[in-house]
Amino acid sequence: MLELGLFFLAGMTLLAAGNRTLPCLFAMAGDEDMKIAGDSFKPAPPDAGEAEAKVYLEQKSSGNVEKARRLGSQFALALRERVSENLNNPNFQGELAVREHHKAVLYSYVVNRVIADLSPNSILAQTALNVFYADLEAETPVLAEHVRDMAAYSLYILCERSETCVDDEIGRIYARLCGEEDNPRRVEEGNRCYREFYHLCSRLHQQTEYV
Repeated sequence: MLELGLFFLAGMTLLAAGNRTLPCLFAMAGDEDMKIAGDSFKPAPPDAGEAEAKVYLEQKSSGNVEKARRLGSQFALALRERVSENLNNPNFQGELAVREHHKAVLYSYVVNRVIADLSPNSILAQTALNVFYADLEAETPVLAEHVRDMAAYSLYILCERSETCVDDEIGRIYARLCGEEDNPRRVEEGNRCYREFYHLCSRLHQQTEYV
């Protein structure tokens, strides 16, 4: 299993930087058809990731990089389809707006979780994640702002790293973020959103069929 927190921070960096080049975290911000993270691909110098550059080129030639890019776009579309269109309106306010905001954050966490759990290597994981965030930024910039809530997101990361964390705790975090910690309906809503979206994203990932 890959390190979720590392991918999340890289994705947040991408959102904050727009299309400026990311630091060479995995030396995979690719060539003519890999402009998500910046300039054309240049193999990293030996002391900064020659092995990673070689793996990237192998993954690209096999078609896996393009598959990861498509997967990232599919994840972004799936998230957009599951949250209220009103989230794209900066004037959307009230209790419903709070819940939809935290659904978007939870769904973003699920995407990161699935990518970290199921990706065969860090090159494909970071490619899919970069495209996911870049797609949100390009198509729905206001929604992209919602999933940038690092304070809320960090609670899910901390839960994941806890030995006592179970799926029910995800729902409790969601309810607490919504200001309804003692509302069992909100806890169940969070649990249901997590389970259903994890299942959907897992299925999309499995259908990618990396070689």
